[in-house]
Amino acid sequence: MATYKWITAREGIRYREHPTRKNGVNFDRYYSIRYYDNEGKRHEESLGWASKAGWTTAKANRELMKIRANLTTGTGHQSIRDSRRIEKAQRLEEDRQKRLKQQQENHARDLVITNVFSLYCESSSHKKSLKDEINYFKNWVTPYIGSKRLDEIILLDLERIRKKMTTAGNAPRSIQYVKSIIRQIYHYANTHKIYSGESPTTNFLKKERSDNRRQRYLTPQEGENLLNKVRQYSEKTYQISLLSLHSGMRFGEIASLQWQHVNIENREILVIDPKNGETRSVFMTEKILDMFSKMTKDRRDEIVFPSTNGKKRPRVSKVFAKAVDDLGLNEGITDRRMKVVFHTLRHSCASILVNAGVEIPVIAKILGHKTLAMTMRYSHVSDPSVKKAMAIFNEQVIEPQAKSILAGEKG
Repeated sequence: MATYKWITAREGIRYREHPTRKNGVNFDRYYSIRYYDNEGKRHEESLGWASKAGWTTAKANRELMKIRANLTTGTGHQSIRDSRRIEKAQRLEEDRQKRLKQQQENHARDLVITNVFSLYCESSSHKKSLKDEINYFKNWVTPYIGSKRLDEIILLDLERIRKKMTTAGNAPRSIQYVKSIIRQIYHYANTHKIYSGESPTTNFLKKERSDNRRQRYLTPQEGENLLNKVRQYSEKTYQISLLSLHSGMRFGEIASLQWQHVNIENREILVIDPKNGETRSVFMTEKILDMFSKMTKDRRDEIVFPSTNGKKRPRVSKVFAKAVDDLGLNEGITDRRMKVVFHTLRHSCASILVNAGVEIPVIAKILGHKTLAMTMRYSHVSDPSVKKAMAIFNEQVIEPQAKSILAGEKG
């Protein structure tokens, strides 16, 4: 390169040509400029190749004039080195702004409640209720606020969800459940430093308290009639219903039951991984024992009551509801707590035990309740203290009034 001849393009601008490389019709040119600073010191700085940086004599002249003007005014870049340093700083700032914008966009996307819920599900895979939470989220959260960020969701959004659920006939407890899911999502986001704001659920349903527990219990005769009606449609559904009524087992526990958990010799059923997380034993009544004794036993790791595809039953057969309708057990009943459903069999088991005088702690063990408070709901079924109190009321108020009326008639 040192052997290349410099050619003066105009005052303060010169170039040298590449011996072989073309740039358009001319040989490629390498430009430089010369100028004097305010102290009279001469500087020469390289600009670069025309083919790489687009330098021309005119462009080089504009750069030279700009540097001379800046030297005169004391502003802007006063050398090519300054210019390149400023350009580099600008590029770095532009890159920083792009990265910041991308981070903000990513953060905004991460804050969308659907995405946060996905992260929450990954960390909560151990929860037995996760499947229900996913279904509730899919049905009632996704359609209305699924695309919103956590910082965009307000109390009004939740009120709209409540209105939709109420219109669709959902129970207050279901709405409370949705509130709980949303609250847990915000708690997860706070704990994992994804979001630091408050949850909109703070004042949602704050003053509402509802007793959503089922209140309908079958008498022994009603239970027997219902089982017989179910049997007319399906022997398998009858067996499942019989087991629930005679043991208090939940449908999920029955659907998960395997033959290795059934011990006919000891008249014992082992309920593994139930809702409260504590395995328990269930004693077989005579009818349950007779039922299991007559059933064909598959491999010990096989499901006892499989669905038609051989897998675990996802839900109670529709024939159960058909049998309830045939008997008119829900006729005229509008309060869902008073309707007969499959879970009523479990409650009826408890009520029969209470009426028989079985103590609450024993019933709690049978049903697999974690606390006695859960079982105390059945204590009113046959509460002798209430009956005794009302008998006293009758003696003190009703009977004296009756006697007074009779005395007046005689007079």
